[in-house]
Amino acid sequence: MTLSFILPFVVYFFSLELFKNKRVGLLAAFLTSVSLGLHIIARHAHEAYLATVLTSTTSYFFLRLMRSQSLKNYALFLLSSFLLLFSYHPGRLFILFFLLFAIIYTLFEKRKAKSFKWTTVIMIVCILIAFSTTDLMNKPERLQNLAFFSNAGFSLKITELKTEGGIKYLYNPLFIGIKDILLQHLTYFSPQFLLINGDENYRFGYPGMSIFTPIEYLFVFIGIYFLFKNQEKWRWFILSLLFVSPLSSSLSWSTGSLTRSLFLLIPLFLLSSYGFIHFAQGLKHKQKLYCYVFSLLIFLFFFIFIWDFYLFHYPRRLTTIHAWQCGYKEVASFIKKNYNKYDAFYITRDIGMPYIFTLFYLGYPPETYQKHAQLTASDEYGFGQVEKFDKFIFSFKSPQLAEKRSAIIGSIDNFKGLKDIDITQLQTITINGEPMFQIFKK
Repeated sequence: MTLSFILPFVVYFFSLELFKNKRVGLLAAFLTSVSLGLHIIARHAHEAYLATVLTSTTSYFFLRLMRSQSLKNYALFLLSSFLLLFSYHPGRLFILFFLLFAIIYTLFEKRKAKSFKWTTVIMIVCILIAFSTTDLMNKPERLQNLAFFSNAGFSLKITELKTEGGIKYLYNPLFIGIKDILLQHLTYFSPQFLLINGDENYRFGYPGMSIFTPIEYLFVFIGIYFLFKNQEKWRWFILSLLFVSPLSSSLSWSTGSLTRSLFLLIPLFLLSSYGFIHFAQGLKHKQKLYCYVFSLLIFLFFFIFIWDFYLFHYPRRLTTIHAWQCGYKEVASFIKKNYNKYDAFYITRDIGMPYIFTLFYLGYPPETYQKHAQLTASDEYGFGQVEKFDKFIFSFKSPQLAEKRSAIIGSIDNFKGLKDIDITQLQTITINGEPMFQIFKK
């Protein structure tokens, strides 16, 4: 949560470097501080928030370096870039973006001043080479599994299109991939994603918990208009940064991801703030007052609805309870009380990764676990699983097949349709009235 206090300050200084306007910076910092989308990810202590802070910081130091290639600016950019690369997957794409922008900027400036140096470009290339060495050594399987072209459905789609006829030269991975990626990329700028649905994973979003308000969305376009009207020096930088922000998400087969596109909110807040300030500046005194009051009322209207839903309705939704994988604390409590009564605990995988919750809530000694832990091959999300340790077997086993002195911990769906057999139900774990786990013994 500490990072959520730091980010508004970073956004303020980033805005100041972009626009040289304190009012724009203050408004952008305010919008950042009250953003529900940023708040949700911050509360998770998700690495996406760390990456957002570091991307904002690196962007700020990059602009300073473009303005003045001093030793101090080099050192700050170098440090920030290294931290960004090791924070979260999108960091790699942003460093590549800085590299490409530095090359273009260098070529452009060289026409005007032959003394301009290529040091920045060379430095970014060295950073990428250093990072790529460790990346290749550690084999980023999760990144490979999430890649758009790794999705089995993608290959099946191409096969289906080919068998149906049409222009066969169109139906190849390159053309279909470009089309699908581009269309998916554009959805992250849509009202459906920003104003209505947010993240499709209910742990990070929910229809009704907008990550942007309509008035902010409107002023983004007004901000783009004033960027070009005022011939802002860094207009192409901020627009390019805006466009590439969701690229990490659109290149994966997991759609509608706020975590992978979280930094997108920062350039949006900057543009919205810039648009509002410059729009209001062009009005007369009385009109300016009306603009402030009207904009504030619309913002508060949607802001209150969004936060009300998040605080009072979102936690009570059954889909939310399941998405948050609730009930494992109560499962661990049962295990602690009955550990010596049973020789085996079968725990379903229907609800998240049970081995992680079991280790955490039991306070299982790491030194004991690490001696016996074995991960399975990576699944479709790039995660390895632990199938068992100690008395715990992490798969559901029908009570009809389970050994004597076994406790079977399953979801409600696991036990549906079972015939009457010699088992005893011990407990049903409910969260806010929603049954999550049933526990039987044999």
